[in-house]
Amino acid sequence: MSWNFIDDYTGDRFFHFGDSYFDMDQLKMDQHFFTVTPANSDVNIDNIYVHTLNKQCVECPYLFLDKSKVNLTATDQKFRIATKKMEYFPQDHLDSVICDLDPRFGQFGIYNIKVASDGCVVDTLKEPVNIYLPILTVFVSNLFVFGVIALIYILITRYRRKMSPTRNEEDPKPKKQRVVSLDTFRGISIAIMIFANFGNGGYQFVHHAIWNGLHVADLVFPWFMWIMGVCVPISLVSSFKRNVPRWVIMSNILKRSVKLFAIGIFLTGGSNMNYIRLFGVLQRFAVSYFVVGAICVFTMDRDLTVKANSKLKFIDDILKLWKGWIIVLTLLGVHTSIIFLVAEPGCPRGYLGPGGLHKNRSYEKCIGGATGYIDRLLLGNHTYQKPTIYSVYEAKPFDPEGIVGCLTTIFHVFLGVQAGVTLLVFKKHSDRIVRWLGWSVILGIIGGGLCGFSKEDGIIPVNKNLWSLSFVLVTCCFAFFLLTVCYFLIDVRKWWSGKPLLFAGMNAIILYIGHEMTDNHFPVRMYHYEYNADDWRRTHFAALSSDVWAVDFWIVVAFYLYKIDYFFTV
Repeated sequence: MSWNFIDDYTGDRFFHFGDSYFDMDQLKMDQHFFTVTPANSDVNIDNIYVHTLNKQCVECPYLFLDKSKVNLTATDQKFRIATKKMEYFPQDHLDSVICDLDPRFGQFGIYNIKVASDGCVVDTLKEPVNIYLPILTVFVSNLFVFGVIALIYILITRYRRKMSPTRNEEDPKPKKQRVVSLDTFRGISIAIMIFANFGNGGYQFVHHAIWNGLHVADLVFPWFMWIMGVCVPISLVSSFKRNVPRWVIMSNILKRSVKLFAIGIFLTGGSNMNYIRLFGVLQRFAVSYFVVGAICVFTMDRDLTVKANSKLKFIDDILKLWKGWIIVLTLLGVHTSIIFLVAEPGCPRGYLGPGGLHKNRSYEKCIGGATGYIDRLLLGNHTYQKPTIYSVYEAKPFDPEGIVGCLTTIFHVFLGVQAGVTLLVFKKHSDRIVRWLGWSVILGIIGGGLCGFSKEDGIIPVNKNLWSLSFVLVTCCFAFFLLTVCYFLIDVRKWWSGKPLLFAGMNAIILYIGHEMTDNHFPVRMYHYEYNADDWRRTHFAALSSDVWAVDFWIVVAFYLYKIDYFFTV
């Protein structure tokens, strides 16, 4: 493996092997060249056929690849070399198969697959590059640049204070103590979301899981949902204390929900009225906020003090919400019944797969099981027409933010409400931390049990596209834990101020809207290329530099908004 801190190829542009010439400039991120040659004279290369399989495509068939026309492919492909040509080659069909290869082909590598009658051998003609070194390069560069900027800012601030006359304020008004960790938590989420949406440097472990599983990018949307739930009871407390009528509170909740839904359609709906997408990220925020807000307004105990004489005072925060728990658990029961009892005609009950190529195309039209079926039934063409799963499973349409998933999302947000009520009911740091950690452990164990502590096994796999129950529990487990860590570091020990992520968290909605609207616009994006944008993103270093800069840009914007005391709300 070639150790290059910017993960670009080294040496000459053209590589010669036998009768073949390879132009290294044709390769892009996570691609490599390959060639197939006979190991001996007994093998007729014209009767040898190549099939490939995306490693993320679970229980899928191999797809035919014409080696006479294609000599490059992605690094996440498995190879099957056979004497029979099949458009779709099931994994369990082994007749005519010479070898199945699952090699670790690397970016910008060149490989020769030597085929014999009884097997294959892979020779590395040109070493690949290390795609993870750019993480260190960009991190150190970013740290240095912003370290220098921060130092200059501190020096300027100190100089201004020294030169300005001292002002003595009489009887300064005490400020209400703010739980800074909540804003920091939100800032962490929006920073990761911007990075992921802008391309995540091309790293698969950050990018959304194709179907089952949990990657870094899969955490941020549910974390936003959860932290919204935390803030719901906090925002309602002042209204309760002022005895604001319920219809007034619900009117405000409805107005905010309608605004969020409308902004969501504007950002992601598209312009084709025949296929305009009705549901999306902000639309799910709107629906969940309205339902959970209504539950809290009508069922939450308005007396948030601990009942000193109660034998159950250690779970008093849960008892404040007992009516709400009944409602959300009922919704959860409805959702579970739907996904296991409802089935599209021609599809089995309880199917939770992506359809398409999954299970050798046995359930090709059963995209997303009952969840996808009901969404398509209710929304028609107004679902997401370009889902992530299409690139791997060849399945569409499917909307990962559809209607059915709103049921588990409501439960998700309510778990955040529980964290917020704990914050309001218990005043001691230790009481809050113990309960949040307790929730984290309990939810993690239950969620892990539902998915069998694995990616593909278990009753209910962790799946963001379906917003499965195990996904809710596992992501909330991490949310409770992250808030606890932030709370301990920032609000308890005061070892960290939460900056600069604090600034992003205080204006998260404007950062979300802004980054959705400014991709491929200067100065958020700055390319230098001759043909297309992919030329600039042909290496992880280039992509990572661009995506990290986009995050930096919006954090600087958030800092500026903080300095001018501007905070955008819907």
